[in-house]
Amino acid sequence: MKLPLVLCLAAACTNQPADLPLITPPVRAATPAGFGGMATRARTAPLAAMLSASDIHDRFFSPGPTEVFQILQSVDDRIGEANSATGAHACLDQAPVPYTLHVFGQDVAFQAQCYRSFDAGFMQFGSDADGTTYLYETGGAARLAARIAGDTVDVWYGVGYTNATCGNGSFDGCSYGVTQIEAQPASHAFEMTVAGVGVGYCGVQLRSDGTVIYGEGSTDMGATCDDVATLCANASDLSTATACDAVSTFALPPLGREAGSGSHVFGASLYPATPNIVLDGTATDSLGFGPGSAPTDGVGNFD
Repeated sequence: MKLPLVLCLAAACTNQPADLPLITPPVRAATPAGFGGMATRARTAPLAAMLSASDIHDRFFSPGPTEVFQILQSVDDRIGEANSATGAHACLDQAPVPYTLHVFGQDVAFQAQCYRSFDAGFMQFGSDADGTTYLYETGGAARLAARIAGDTVDVWYGVGYTNATCGNGSFDGCSYGVTQIEAQPASHAFEMTVAGVGVGYCGVQLRSDGTVIYGEGSTDMGATCDDVATLCANASDLSTATACDAVSTFALPPLGREAGSGSHVFGASLYPATPNIVLDGTATDSLGFGPGSAPTDGVGNFD
Protein backbone atom coordinates (compact mmCIF):
# COMPACT_ATOMS: atom_id res chain seq x y z
CA MET A 1 0.00 0.00 0.00
CA LYS A 2 1.49 3.34 -1.03
CA LEU A 3 1.85 6.17 1.48
CA PRO A 4 -0.43 9.09 0.61
CA LEU A 5 1.49 12.00 -0.88
CA VAL A 6 -0.75 14.92 0.11
CA LEU A 7 0.55 18.48 0.18
CA CYS A 8 -0.04 20.02 3.60
CA LEU A 9 0.06 23.70 2.69
CA ALA A 10 -3.30 24.66 4.12
CA ALA A 11 -4.80 24.60 7.59
CA ALA A 12 -7.38 22.10 6.35
CA CYS A 13 -4.72 19.38 6.18
CA THR A 14 -4.91 18.35 9.83
CA ASN A 15 -5.43 14.62 9.85
CA GLN A 16 -3.08 12.92 7.40
CA PRO A 17 -2.62 9.25 8.37
CA ALA A 18 0.54 7.26 7.74
CA ASP A 19 -1.60 4.49 6.19
CA LEU A 20 1.14 1.87 6.61
CA PRO A 21 0.34 -1.79 5.84
CA LEU A 22 0.56 -4.24 8.72
CA ILE A 23 3.11 -7.05 8.59
CA THR A 24 1.57 -9.84 10.67
CA PRO A 25 -1.63 -10.54 8.67
CA PRO A 26 0.01 -11.34 5.30
CA VAL A 27 2.81 -13.34 6.94
CA ARG A 28 0.29 -15.35 8.96
CA ALA A 29 -1.80 -15.92 5.82
CA ALA A 30 1.23 -17.47 4.08
CA THR A 31 2.43 -19.46 7.11
CA PRO A 32 1.67 -23.21 7.04
CA ALA A 33 -1.46 -24.04 9.02
CA GLY A 34 0.49 -26.48 11.19
CA PHE A 35 2.71 -23.59 12.31
CA GLY A 36 -0.26 -21.49 13.38
CA GLY A 37 -1.07 -19.89 10.06
CA MET A 38 -4.55 -19.69 8.58
CA ALA A 39 -6.96 -22.59 9.27
CA THR A 40 -4.78 -24.13 11.96
CA ARG A 41 -5.33 -27.83 12.63
CA ALA A 42 -4.17 -30.10 15.44
CA ARG A 43 -0.52 -31.18 15.35
CA THR A 44 0.57 -34.78 15.25
CA ALA A 45 3.66 -36.40 16.70
CA PRO A 46 7.08 -35.03 15.61
CA LEU A 47 8.93 -36.63 12.75
CA ALA A 48 11.38 -39.41 13.64
CA ALA A 49 15.07 -39.45 12.60
CA MET A 50 14.68 -36.07 10.92
CA LEU A 51 14.27 -32.47 11.91
CA SER A 52 11.16 -32.19 14.07
CA ALA A 53 8.42 -30.07 12.54
CA SER A 54 6.74 -30.08 15.95
CA ASP A 55 9.86 -28.69 17.61
CA ILE A 56 10.14 -25.97 14.97
CA HIS A 57 6.53 -25.07 15.73
CA ASP A 58 7.28 -24.87 19.45
CA ARG A 59 10.47 -22.85 18.94
CA PHE A 60 9.19 -20.25 16.49
CA PHE A 61 5.39 -20.35 16.45
CA SER A 62 4.53 -20.71 20.16
CA PRO A 63 4.75 -18.01 22.86
CA GLY A 64 8.33 -17.12 23.74
CA PRO A 65 11.15 -14.72 22.84
CA THR A 66 11.61 -16.20 19.35
CA GLU A 67 7.93 -16.47 18.35
CA VAL A 68 7.50 -15.03 14.86
CA PHE A 69 4.02 -13.60 15.30
CA GLN A 70 4.80 -12.02 18.67
CA ILE A 71 7.77 -10.19 17.18
CA LEU A 72 5.83 -9.05 14.13
CA GLN A 73 2.85 -7.95 16.21
CA SER A 74 5.05 -5.74 18.38
CA VAL A 75 6.04 -3.87 15.21
CA ASP A 76 2.45 -3.78 13.99
CA ASP A 77 1.53 -2.11 17.27
CA ARG A 78 3.94 0.72 16.38
CA ILE A 79 2.49 0.85 12.87
CA GLY A 80 -0.99 1.12 14.34
CA GLU A 81 0.12 4.07 16.47
CA ALA A 82 1.46 5.85 13.36
CA ASN A 83 -1.66 5.08 11.36
CA SER A 84 -3.90 6.52 14.07
CA ALA A 85 -1.79 9.61 14.77
CA THR A 86 -3.65 12.82 14.01
CA GLY A 87 -2.28 16.08 12.74
CA ALA A 88 -0.33 17.14 9.66
CA HIS A 89 2.74 15.06 8.78
CA ALA A 90 4.71 16.97 6.17
CA CYS A 91 7.34 14.22 5.87
CA LEU A 92 4.82 12.05 4.01
CA ASP A 93 5.06 14.50 1.11
CA GLN A 94 8.86 14.60 0.90
CA ALA A 95 10.92 12.55 -1.52
CA PRO A 96 12.02 9.20 -0.05
CA VAL A 97 15.61 9.09 1.21
CA PRO A 98 17.48 6.00 -0.03
CA TYR A 99 19.71 3.96 2.27
CA THR A 100 21.24 0.50 2.15
CA LEU A 101 20.37 -2.19 4.64
CA HIS A 102 23.46 -4.32 5.27
CA VAL A 103 21.79 -7.40 6.72
CA PHE A 104 22.99 -11.01 7.08
CA GLY A 105 25.54 -10.65 4.30
CA GLN A 106 23.07 -8.98 1.94
CA ASP A 107 22.88 -5.39 0.72
CA VAL A 108 19.21 -4.42 0.34
CA ALA A 109 18.06 -1.04 -1.00
CA PHE A 110 15.63 0.68 1.37
CA GLN A 111 13.91 4.09 1.50
CA ALA A 112 12.43 6.27 4.21
CA GLN A 113 10.38 9.44 4.36
CA CYS A 114 9.44 9.71 8.03
CA TYR A 115 10.64 8.61 11.45
CA ARG A 116 9.14 8.36 14.92
CA SER A 117 11.24 8.24 18.08
CA PHE A 118 10.33 6.41 21.27
CA ASP A 119 12.12 5.64 24.53
CA ALA A 120 14.00 2.56 23.36
CA GLY A 121 14.72 3.56 19.77
CA PHE A 122 13.00 4.70 16.59
CA MET A 123 11.02 3.60 13.54
CA GLN A 124 11.49 4.99 10.02
CA PHE A 125 9.34 4.24 7.02
CA GLY A 126 8.60 5.27 3.47
CA SER A 127 7.11 4.33 0.14
CA ASP A 128 8.46 4.56 -3.41
CA ALA A 129 6.68 5.46 -6.64
CA ASP A 130 5.82 1.80 -7.25
CA GLY A 131 3.95 1.56 -3.94
CA THR A 132 6.56 -0.56 -2.16
CA THR A 133 6.62 0.18 1.57
CA TYR A 134 9.83 0.02 3.62
CA LEU A 135 10.02 -0.04 7.40
CA TYR A 136 12.89 -0.27 9.87
CA GLU A 137 12.52 -0.36 13.66
CA THR A 138 15.09 -0.63 16.39
CA GLY A 139 14.65 -0.65 20.15
CA GLY A 140 13.98 -3.18 22.88
CA ALA A 141 14.69 -6.89 22.52
CA ALA A 142 14.23 -6.98 18.72
CA ARG A 143 15.29 -5.09 15.61
CA LEU A 144 13.33 -5.50 12.38
CA ALA A 145 13.24 -4.40 8.76
CA ALA A 146 10.35 -5.12 6.40
CA ARG A 147 9.62 -4.54 2.73
CA ILE A 148 6.08 -4.94 1.37
CA ALA A 149 5.96 -5.03 -2.43
CA GLY A 150 2.62 -6.10 -3.84
CA ASP A 151 1.85 -9.57 -2.50
CA THR A 152 5.39 -10.21 -1.25
CA VAL A 153 6.46 -9.43 2.32
CA ASP A 154 10.16 -9.67 3.18
CA VAL A 155 11.20 -9.45 6.82
CA TRP A 156 14.63 -9.46 8.49
CA TYR A 157 14.99 -9.33 12.27
CA GLY A 158 17.26 -10.06 15.19
CA VAL A 159 16.42 -10.95 18.79
CA GLY A 160 18.47 -10.68 21.97
CA TYR A 161 19.46 -7.01 22.11
CA THR A 162 18.53 -6.75 25.79
CA ASN A 163 20.20 -9.99 26.89
CA ALA A 164 22.42 -8.08 29.30
CA THR A 165 19.38 -7.92 31.59
CA CYS A 166 18.35 -11.58 31.30
CA GLY A 167 19.88 -14.97 32.01
CA ASN A 168 23.43 -14.63 33.32
CA GLY A 169 23.91 -11.16 31.85
CA SER A 170 25.91 -12.34 28.84
CA PHE A 171 24.76 -11.73 25.28
CA ASP A 172 24.27 -15.49 24.87
CA GLY A 173 22.57 -16.04 28.23
CA CYS A 174 19.18 -15.94 26.47
CA SER A 175 18.05 -16.44 22.87
CA TYR A 176 20.30 -14.52 20.48
CA GLY A 177 19.87 -14.86 16.74
CA VAL A 178 18.63 -13.69 13.35
CA THR A 179 15.71 -14.55 11.07
CA GLN A 180 14.68 -13.81 7.49
CA ILE A 181 11.18 -14.50 6.14
CA GLU A 182 9.59 -14.16 2.72
CA ALA A 183 5.81 -14.57 2.55
CA GLN A 184 3.38 -14.49 -0.38
CA PRO A 185 -0.10 -14.99 1.06
CA ALA A 186 -1.94 -15.27 -2.27
CA SER A 187 -0.01 -18.42 -3.20
CA HIS A 188 0.65 -19.58 0.40
CA ALA A 189 4.38 -19.45 -0.34
CA PHE A 190 6.42 -19.15 2.85
CA GLU A 191 10.16 -19.35 3.44
CA MET A 192 12.11 -18.78 6.64
CA THR A 193 15.76 -19.12 7.64
CA VAL A 194 17.16 -18.80 11.17
CA ALA A 195 20.56 -18.88 12.89
CA GLY A 196 21.52 -18.28 16.51
CA VAL A 197 22.29 -19.53 19.97
CA GLY A 198 19.54 -20.51 22.39
CA VAL A 199 17.02 -20.89 19.56
CA GLY A 200 17.31 -24.67 19.16
CA TYR A 201 19.10 -24.55 15.82
CA CYS A 202 22.57 -23.46 14.77
CA GLY A 203 21.06 -22.89 11.33
CA VAL A 204 17.74 -23.99 9.80
CA GLN A 205 15.73 -23.17 6.69
CA LEU A 206 12.12 -23.95 5.76
CA ARG A 207 10.00 -23.57 2.64
CA SER A 208 6.30 -24.27 2.10
CA ASP A 209 3.70 -23.94 -0.64
CA GLY A 210 0.82 -24.32 1.80
CA THR A 211 0.58 -28.04 1.10
CA VAL A 212 3.92 -29.40 2.30
CA ILE A 213 6.90 -28.07 4.26
CA TYR A 214 10.50 -28.88 3.42
CA GLY A 215 13.36 -28.07 5.77
CA GLU A 216 17.10 -28.45 6.21
CA GLY A 217 19.14 -27.58 9.26
CA SER A 218 21.61 -28.30 12.01
CA THR A 219 20.25 -28.59 15.54
CA ASP A 220 22.02 -26.88 18.43
CA MET A 221 23.83 -29.09 20.94
CA GLY A 222 25.56 -26.12 22.60
CA ALA A 223 29.28 -26.66 22.15
CA THR A 224 28.57 -28.55 18.93
CA CYS A 225 25.99 -28.61 16.15
CA ASP A 226 24.39 -31.75 14.73
CA ASP A 227 24.86 -32.98 11.19
CA VAL A 228 22.48 -31.58 8.60
CA ALA A 229 19.04 -33.18 8.74
CA THR A 230 15.89 -32.62 6.73
CA LEU A 231 12.14 -32.67 7.15
CA CYS A 232 9.21 -33.22 4.81
CA ALA A 233 5.86 -32.59 6.46
CA ASN A 234 2.28 -31.82 5.57
CA ALA A 235 1.60 -28.13 6.08
CA SER A 236 -1.85 -28.72 7.58
CA ASP A 237 -0.88 -30.78 10.63
CA LEU A 238 2.92 -31.38 10.46
CA SER A 239 2.47 -35.12 9.83
CA THR A 240 5.04 -36.86 7.65
CA ALA A 241 4.65 -36.12 3.94
CA THR A 242 5.65 -38.48 1.16
CA ALA A 243 7.17 -35.93 -1.23
CA CYS A 244 8.48 -32.38 -0.93
CA ASP A 245 10.18 -31.98 -4.31
CA ALA A 246 8.04 -28.97 -5.19
CA VAL A 247 9.53 -26.90 -2.35
CA SER A 248 12.97 -28.46 -1.91
CA THR A 249 14.83 -25.58 -3.59
CA PHE A 250 15.27 -22.48 -1.44
CA ALA A 251 15.08 -18.90 -2.70
CA LEU A 252 16.51 -17.14 0.37
CA PRO A 253 20.21 -17.32 1.25
CA PRO A 254 20.77 -19.87 4.06
CA LEU A 255 21.85 -18.68 7.51
CA GLY A 256 24.06 -20.53 9.98
CA ARG A 257 26.08 -19.35 12.97
CA GLU A 258 29.86 -19.26 13.04
CA ALA A 259 31.64 -20.69 16.07
CA GLY A 260 32.01 -18.30 18.99
CA SER A 261 31.85 -17.82 22.71
CA GLY A 262 30.18 -15.72 25.33
CA SER A 263 29.17 -17.21 28.65
CA HIS A 264 29.92 -20.54 26.96
CA VAL A 265 31.61 -21.83 23.83
CA PHE A 266 29.30 -22.64 20.91
CA GLY A 267 30.14 -24.55 17.76
CA ALA A 268 29.70 -23.65 14.10
CA SER A 269 26.55 -24.65 12.27
CA LEU A 270 26.87 -27.50 9.79
CA TYR A 271 24.08 -25.86 7.76
CA PRO A 272 24.89 -24.23 5.43
CA ALA A 273 28.26 -25.69 4.43
CA THR A 274 29.87 -22.31 5.09
CA PRO A 275 28.31 -20.65 8.16
CA ASN A 276 27.86 -16.91 7.77
CA ILE A 277 26.35 -15.37 10.92
CA VAL A 278 28.69 -13.78 13.48
CA LEU A 279 27.42 -13.75 17.07
CA ASP A 280 29.67 -12.01 19.58
CA GLY A 281 27.40 -9.53 21.35
CA THR A 282 29.02 -6.44 19.82
CA ALA A 283 27.29 -3.69 17.88
CA THR A 284 28.95 -4.90 14.68
CA ASP A 285 27.97 -8.58 14.74
CA SER A 286 25.21 -9.91 12.48
CA LEU A 287 22.47 -8.47 14.71
CA GLY A 288 23.87 -4.97 14.26
CA PHE A 289 22.19 -4.23 10.93
CA GLY A 290 20.41 -1.07 9.89
CA PRO A 291 21.11 2.65 9.79
CA GLY A 292 22.40 2.67 13.37
CA SER A 293 21.17 4.33 16.53
CA ALA A 294 19.56 7.34 14.81
CA PRO A 295 17.31 7.87 11.78
CA THR A 296 18.88 8.23 8.36
CA ASP A 297 19.97 11.79 7.56
CA GLY A 298 17.28 13.68 5.65
CA VAL A 299 14.34 11.59 6.86
CA GLY A 300 11.62 13.85 8.30
CA ASN A 301 10.15 13.76 11.80
CA PHE A 302 6.61 12.33 11.58
CA ASP A 303 5.70 14.01 14.88
